Amino acid sequence: MGHRILARSLAPLPEESLPGFLLRLSYRLELSPARIGKLCGFSTPHRRLPALYLLALPSPIAGPFAEATRLSAAETQALTLTGSGLAATYAPLYSTRLDHGRNHAAAQQRWAVNLSSRFCSLCLAGDGSPVQNQFGGPWKLRWHLPVAFACTTHALPLSGSCPLCRNLPNRSPRTERSGLLIQRAVRGLHPAQCRQPLPGTRSTTADTPHSCGARFDQLPGTAPKLGPGDLDRVLALQLRIDQRLSADESGQPADPYYFRDLVTLAHLIKFSWPSGANLVHSAPLVSLIDTHATPITRQLGQPLGPGPRPAGSPWRAPDDPAQCAALLVAADELLSHRDEGDAGYRGRVQPLARLAFERLTPNLAAAFRRMDFSPTLARALARKTNGFYHAGGHPRSRLRTPSRDCQFGVEHVPALLPTAWWDLHFGELRELVGPLTGWNTRHVRRAASLKLAEMTAGGTWSACAEALDTPWSTAQQSLNILKRVLDPAEAWREFDQAVTRTARHLDSRTSRIDYAHRRRTLLHWSVSDATWRELHAGFTTLKAEPTSPSPTAATALVWAHVTQGDYLHSPALTALRTPGRDTTAVVASVNQLRAAARRTKGEKALLAGRLELYAAHLAQACDQAHHTALMTGTPRDDGVTQDGAPCAS
Repeated sequence: MGHRILARSLAPLPEESLPGFLLRLSYRLELSPARIGKLCGFSTPHRRLPALYLLALPSPIAGPFAEATRLSAAETQALTLTGSGLAATYAPLYSTRLDHGRNHAAAQQRWAVNLSSRFCSLCLAGDGSPVQNQFGGPWKLRWHLPVAFACTTHALPLSGSCPLCRNLPNRSPRTERSGLLIQRAVRGLHPAQCRQPLPGTRSTTADTPHSCGARFDQLPGTAPKLGPGDLDRVLALQLRIDQRLSADESGQPADPYYFRDLVTLAHLIKFSWPSGANLVHSAPLVSLIDTHATPITRQLGQPLGPGPRPAGSPWRAPDDPAQCAALLVAADELLSHRDEGDAGYRGRVQPLARLAFERLTPNLAAAFRRMDFSPTLARALARKTNGFYHAGGHPRSRLRTPSRDCQFGVEHVPALLPTAWWDLHFGELRELVGPLTGWNTRHVRRAASLKLAEMTAGGTWSACAEALDTPWSTAQQSLNILKRVLDPAEAWREFDQAVTRTARHLDSRTSRIDYAHRRRTLLHWSVSDATWRELHAGFTTLKAEPTSPSPTAATALVWAHVTQGDYLHSPALTALRTPGRDTTAVVASVNQLRAAARRTKGEKALLAGRLELYAAHLAQACDQAHHTALMTGTPRDDGVTQDGAPCAS
């Protein structure tokens, strides 16, 4: 159905919001905002002006509205948070909905939007032009964002409440549902007048004397006076935030994680208050944060019991713009240290995180960990036990975040750190902790691989063990032994540095081995009887004893060479354990071959050499993705397979 074009309209002011435009237009036409909405196509029950229109105008609504007001489609959408581009640059607005009251609360808890706009009295007074002298200046869209707390044009903090009745300009009374505007049926009020109903009156009346009526553009604002130094800090932060709210040429924010991290750190400071008071070098700003945070931390410290729950959500941004400014100044100060590196940043964040999580209930702590923040902040926030991410926590937490920016993937990490890497990067650790038994060395090498997996794939040590096809119990045993071996604190630091050196070595490699592919390829592979006869040919002293070399032992040993894994977890031995068979003899046989490989004489040493050559040949075949064709040949002692193919060196 078509809608009548209004007799008169207005051109939108720069950065003007849809609620502000409706207020100016209704004042000019001497109609209520509800009537304007009806004439412009906002056809909803009871002439409601839904809050969701602040985000975007649906096409069936935008068309009639633009036609009735003589605006272009671009001008119409620019009155909304999405059409203006703010939703693209302010990350908390992503996927925000405002169509129901519960969504309004969720949007406020996520710091996505405030339905009640903050304001600058001088901006509302206008710029001196005839139209702004008559109908007032713009109610700006960005004033609906919690991160808007100051006016950089007039170098003033924003006000958040009416200077007379002290209520929020658009905080709906209990007699009215939240929407674009309160008292939508009231006409005759100036756009800069307070629409809050007086106590004892009905909010739907059309008579103006029942509204507060205070002029936001004429009375002194409610913003507290800040000293020159504090005001400079607040304005500087607001200027940086305003710049980040402006998209680049691609329409995307330069740093998509900035606002997410800023809000997360604001929560962290609030929940751990006053532990972060040193971030704000100003007693007035500390006092502002204290006024907001102390009731929340006191509420967190009270056990929940029967009776009414405390009013308000601990997640909401402060209604007072000055309190919000002080809290964000502290959060921005903490965020500014993220370029110090993971260790330095973590050292600043962790004390606050520990205290905050001690205070938060399990539900609140889980909600905190489900917040969307950057990998850098995730690494700083993650709890660690003995150098690894803590194994607990909510499954949707940020623990999946890699603990380092790596050029290699988890598929390039073997289950057991190769001896070449161990010799190259862990010499200083061995000197620090003293001689290690072969058993302990094996567990430290396994722990190093788990740490490499955490660096590139994230996750707890148990998740890393799963990624490397290492049994959970074995990984836990290795970490327990690692804890005993690295008893001095400096040994832990050297272990971390050694693993970091290994990671840098992997980063620098132009080609890397896909160990995960090798493990998948050899999952059902075994040394065939024919291949075993060729490998075993010519030996006269290797008798058929229980612990003598066997095809099963050869399969386990070759698998370990190719995958750089632990032969004890090879598919061959795992298959024996599944029906409960004894693997003692096979394990003893593998250990004899491993010991013989360090000798130069004897048939077992010669067999071990053949198996190493065969493993190199098989590894090359796996990497070239045609192992089936190549595995038919077996290597002779001269390094050439029986079918004539050269072995890998």
